[in-house]
Amino acid sequence: MAVIDSEVTPFSFNLAGSLVTVTRQHGKPSMAQVAELTKLAFGVGKITPEEYYQFHLYDDALSLEEKKTFLGRKSQDKILVACIPQQWWAVSHDKLLFYGLLKGLGQPVPTTQAVFHPFRRYGDTPTLGSADDLANFLRHDARYPCFGKPVCGIRSVGVASLEGYEPGDDSLRTQEGRSLPLKEFIPAVQEHFKEGYVFQDRLEPHPEIKALCGERIATIRLVVLLKDDAGPEILHALWKIPAGDNIADNFWRQGNVLASLDIETGRVRRALRGTGLQEEELDLHPDSERQLVDSVLPCWDEVKARCLDCAAALPGLTLQAWDISVGPDGPVMVEVNIGGDFNLPQIASRQGLLQGDFRAFVAKHVKLK
Repeated sequence: MAVIDSEVTPFSFNLAGSLVTVTRQHGKPSMAQVAELTKLAFGVGKITPEEYYQFHLYDDALSLEEKKTFLGRKSQDKILVACIPQQWWAVSHDKLLFYGLLKGLGQPVPTTQAVFHPFRRYGDTPTLGSADDLANFLRHDARYPCFGKPVCGIRSVGVASLEGYEPGDDSLRTQEGRSLPLKEFIPAVQEHFKEGYVFQDRLEPHPEIKALCGERIATIRLVVLLKDDAGPEILHALWKIPAGDNIADNFWRQGNVLASLDIETGRVRRALRGTGLQEEELDLHPDSERQLVDSVLPCWDEVKARCLDCAAALPGLTLQAWDISVGPDGPVMVEVNIGGDFNLPQIASRQGLLQGDFRAFVAKHVKLK
């Protein structure tokens, strides 16, 4: 295992095996699957073979028109580039810029202990300009437990949840029980995250969430659309839940759980892990065995209110995906993404994105067939 993740590890996918399994389990001939897959691949959604099975588009309980509302990653990039002015993207991608802006707006954000970068500044937070500075911080000055992440990272690549420093072997002890020698950890951070790395106080979950999901942070994902005439509106509400040995809640980390939430109440409508033919619906959290489905998240009205307030302060980001933690004192704004991962709401809800207000929004910028 690498000292620190530097890229996403994808779910495994086997096209031939998927064709055979769907034929056996659903009675849909392989040629019919291939014909439909080809049609969707050349449609607006640009669906790949893997996404065809991720979204269960082989299921003929969905009409062809309903299947055409699903969007794949190839169409996602085209839509985001066309719909969101490029000058606004840095607000999302650069965490120091993002946190500085939200602090100025009086919104709760994680407390940053130090920034590892040759020269960047973040208020009165210490800047660690060299490997020696970083080593000294981790040995003597860090407040453990703490959480490290890249300034410009996405999908939790490169994160580290640190319990403490072990002087005996000059290493860091992680939340999941690993030992990271400083002589390996620091060069890995230098090599892979040249735009900087931040160390923050590790967030604590709300007691109700801790009882259900444990000590790790399970963030709420709210997808927000900004309308020209009416401002921000929440289109989708999801809950990303860590499980097993995973330190972060991103769904690409195998074993993690994804839940669909009722926007009005914060109630869990559906929970699952795995994708495509390996997807498994869950009623209980796989670790705590506490009830997931029908549970209601705490502080839900405040979560939505803070999200909409923040969204309105970023009018150039016309499609936003907020990750929000709920702690003992209420919501904490963890990050905002440009549009977010289109796959997540589609997997969670088994509904395509390209409908209603979102379809109208996309149609203003992208030619739809």
